[in-house]
Amino acid sequence: MIGFEMLQELMKNRKLAHDYWNIVKRAAAVLCVVSLLGLTAGCGSTGASGAKAGEAQNTGAAGPGRELSAEGSSGSGTASAQGTSGTETGGNSGTAAAAAAEGAVSIEIPENPYHREDGGVSIDVFAMDTYMTLLAYGDRAEEAVLAAAEEIHSLDDRLSTGNPESEISRINAAGAGSASEVVLYLVEQSRMLYDETGGLFDIAIYPVMKLWGFPTQDFRVPEKTEIEAALKLADASAISIETEPSATDKQAPAAEAAATGEEAAGTAATEEQAAASAGTGEPAAAVKEEPAAAEPEESPAETYPVLRFGLPGMEIDLGGIAKGYTGNRVMEIFKEHGISHGLISLGGNVQALGSKEDGSAWRVAIQNPESGQGYLGILDIKDKAVITSGGYERYFEQDGVRYHHIIDPRTGYPADSGLLSATIVSEDGTLADGLSTSLFIMGKEEAEKYWRVHPDLFDYILEDADGTLYVTEGAADLLTTDAKTVIIRR
Repeated sequence: MIGFEMLQELMKNRKLAHDYWNIVKRAAAVLCVVSLLGLTAGCGSTGASGAKAGEAQNTGAAGPGRELSAEGSSGSGTASAQGTSGTETGGNSGTAAAAAAEGAVSIEIPENPYHREDGGVSIDVFAMDTYMTLLAYGDRAEEAVLAAAEEIHSLDDRLSTGNPESEISRINAAGAGSASEVVLYLVEQSRMLYDETGGLFDIAIYPVMKLWGFPTQDFRVPEKTEIEAALKLADASAISIETEPSATDKQAPAAEAAATGEEAAGTAATEEQAAASAGTGEPAAAVKEEPAAAEPEESPAETYPVLRFGLPGMEIDLGGIAKGYTGNRVMEIFKEHGISHGLISLGGNVQALGSKEDGSAWRVAIQNPESGQGYLGILDIKDKAVITSGGYERYFEQDGVRYHHIIDPRTGYPADSGLLSATIVSEDGTLADGLSTSLFIMGKEEAEKYWRVHPDLFDYILEDADGTLYVTEGAADLLTTDAKTVIIRR
């Protein structure tokens, strides 16, 4: 763990920060685990963070005498507590991390493309409260990773609940507001998952998360009455999207147009008076004003989408789906730049574009919740996202009881489904992100029922309390593990 004093020195000296970051990455490749700003970045954690993507290794996860290696790993890898029941945007511990969350300390990661010996280009990014690594191969690989990093920061600026100036924070504060295409899409996808999971994926659970202190790290166990009151606001079905502005929404553009018109009229009159004065020698004030021209007919009000909450006090957090969507966007940007082979680790959310250059699959490790340095197994993937959720990622303890951040919207308390982790494998990163937490809350029986309705959209790997893995047949074909496994077939 970096001490608080060291963080202050890092902020005073950018070069020191850059050098320290490079030291951390080199050390992580050797030691396999490193703690930075409360982030555990190791072989069984964020995969490509620390070491470059493709270099992470673990020599003891699969059993005695067996070595496993992986290009990335799916699991926790975040740096501050902030999110919803479906959110994987948080995870922080220690004095320095708490100070960073409060704005007292921050470290800027130098986002410089790194040219690997194998021809790939990677870049390290800190955004969405987590450490990320992007890796691409191709003639325009450097351009691609830089464009992807820019897009990640743009999305973070829109979606962060921790940024009071973000689009989401603005809408939360007002209970309504015009929404961008990105926000509307994520809200619509979230509402679809809300309906399909029986309300288990609920972006409106944010007020409950705030009671527990996960967004601020001011952790406490709320009173039952507080939870019951906050749960009344956790209803994503009360979110509406309106394409026509309401009377209140119309007032602002109309007032702005009126003010603009008055200003223009005043400017024109002043210019006319000045011109007349110059020709007659009379003061401008003595020039006779011409009758004002007839005002043009009012044009129809502009149509734009408005996001509106049906319950006073509602707040939403799209963190439970944002990184998955971001992974999809990075894949699109890679393709736009002619990239056919790439791998990204967004704080433990791993997504692959195509295969390796030699045609072989990317190898992605699944973190073992019981061991920060261990793997549950290795997945061989092409064109897939692998996203893991678990109660081990972010939690606090009070009176000897551990309370994790994945809240069950039915109770307002941490989910208690008997699972230690839930990993989703899908071509759609947005879907995988939302389902990883939803299935964790469901438990293995309900998760199996849900999968049987949607077997072509995703596969899963669930770990229960005794370490047994429940694996759907599509994922079983990709998985290498020494753990006890139960295969779920159609």
